[in-house]
Amino acid sequence: REPRDKHLPTESWALPGRVQSKPEAPGTCAVAVALSQTMLSVALVLGIAICAPPPTVVNLAAAGAAGAAGALAVYPFDSIKTRLQSETAQKSYGGSGVRAALSLVRSEGLLSLYSGLGVQLTGVVPEKSIKLFVHDQSAPLLGEALSGALAGLCQVVATNPLEIVKVRLQLSSNPDSPLGVLQRLGAASNPLVLYTGAAACAARDSLFSAILFPVYASARTMLAEGDMHMTGALLSLTAGMLAAAPAAYLTTPADVVKTRLQEEREEPADLRDGAAAVVGANGATRGLASGGGGPLAAGRRVLSEGGVAGLFAGGPERVLRSAPQFGITLALYEGLKAGCEARGWL
Repeated sequence: REPRDKHLPTESWALPGRVQSKPEAPGTCAVAVALSQTMLSVALVLGIAICAPPPTVVNLAAAGAAGAAGALAVYPFDSIKTRLQSETAQKSYGGSGVRAALSLVRSEGLLSLYSGLGVQLTGVVPEKSIKLFVHDQSAPLLGEALSGALAGLCQVVATNPLEIVKVRLQLSSNPDSPLGVLQRLGAASNPLVLYTGAAACAARDSLFSAILFPVYASARTMLAEGDMHMTGALLSLTAGMLAAAPAAYLTTPADVVKTRLQEEREEPADLRDGAAAVVGANGATRGLASGGGGPLAAGRRVLSEGGVAGLFAGGPERVLRSAPQFGITLALYEGLKAGCEARGWL
């Protein structure tokens, strides 16, 4: 009998005459993992007070905890953004984020907006730790823009494996697990498959950080010294949001290309010359790239299919996610660092 969804192999469905149990809703597991990851981050920060570790460890822990809090706050916008950037988005949602959100909630439930959240929170701790630590250490030598670009480039080591698993969980219309995604990717036998789309991811993250940090520094100065005289957490939150909004929108084309390269599809290998693929158990191929030629070829296809608007698909949703996320992350990071410095840990 035919599988109900093309993203799942035939073997995952019961044979005729056998009773098949209904899989658990994806959001339930995601919320449980999210809470556990948040508590782990809090415990890590509280543990600093007991262990009094070196300043580098304190800095990394503060960055990880801040990143986890920021990601948790706005994750549904990330799910909607990913849906809008997929190959079927225009036909399914007409490019509308509201339509995508309503369709997702109606067909898969409210908690489906949190599919892949556990993966995101697991990866965001090392990702944000790398980004903020590299920036802080290199900024005095390289300046805000270059240190930001370097930080964004370095974080791809942690970001890309997380992104490919998260994207597939977000685009799957059936309950799935990170382990199931990794098995279908063949990551155990070929770990490099987790770096599919890494060039587009590196372009996105390095440019994003190269815009984010200098704008953030300028915004802090302007808001603190101007008529508003902002201070403390409100200053960091506002400056972070103002800096992340343009950075998020301007890097949307690279994010669209990354999503196209990482999303899962089934098609004969000869339809797309050079497409990286994993052969499924039913003989079909599961493409890892949106055709041959890498990110540039994928970008040209997106441009030919949807024009410039196609390259900015999910742009507003990306801004709605990134602006508050980085505002929260940077405000909490600055607050944690100030608290640690007051106690002599930094």
